[in-house]
Amino acid sequence: MGDGPAGMTGSCADGFATVIAACRELGLTAVDEAAVRRPHSAVDEFRMPAFVADAQRLSDLADRLARAEGAAGATATTVGEWSGRSGHAAGSAVRVVAGDVADLRSRLTQGAAVTTHAARVLEEVLARHAAVLETVSRRRLGGVDLDAVPAALNAGAVTEGELRAEVHARLDYADSAGALAADAIAAALAEVASAWTTDTGSAGELVLADLR
Repeated sequence: MGDGPAGMTGSCADGFATVIAACRELGLTAVDEAAVRRPHSAVDEFRMPAFVADAQRLSDLADRLARAEGAAGATATTVGEWSGRSGHAAGSAVRVVAGDVADLRSRLTQGAAVTTHAARVLEEVLARHAAVLETVSRRRLGGVDLDAVPAALNAGAVTEGELRAEVHARLDYADSAGALAADAIAAALAEVASAWTTDTGSAGELVLADLR
């Protein structure tokens, strides 16, 4: 971050910030760069690819545990054919293990489903946010290329009031999109956290789920 061209930080709002900077130079707005970028900070900070990868990893783990649960059930059936004290002890141990696996699998399946759903929702929300930023970052104002705005103003082809109104409409649109995305991220993460903290079980189970 911050090693690119002047004004470019690797933020999703770089293009929009550049357009608004040009509008400031034209005297069409006084909104500073920090105010332009601030609504989009939550999107910049959120790591969508990592979140999607986590959701997939959890789903895979739930699937593996389901298979392990099936294997434990088969073992219990075999052990049930044993006789004597050793057979009884082995059967009890297998039942305990099978119960633990079933409980953990149930929790993981539920948590993985919530995480996967959250990932899908956030992918859609962030795609819409990106589309909004693409729209407001277009380098045409009042139907005129930004570089040609001074000449268009001098020729009376556009008015400063019209251009100011469009600039601030873009700012409002981008701010709303940023707020919506930030709220969606917060809500999704809260939902996922709730799913994993409801009857979470032992610390060992959380380690197994790669969540500690």
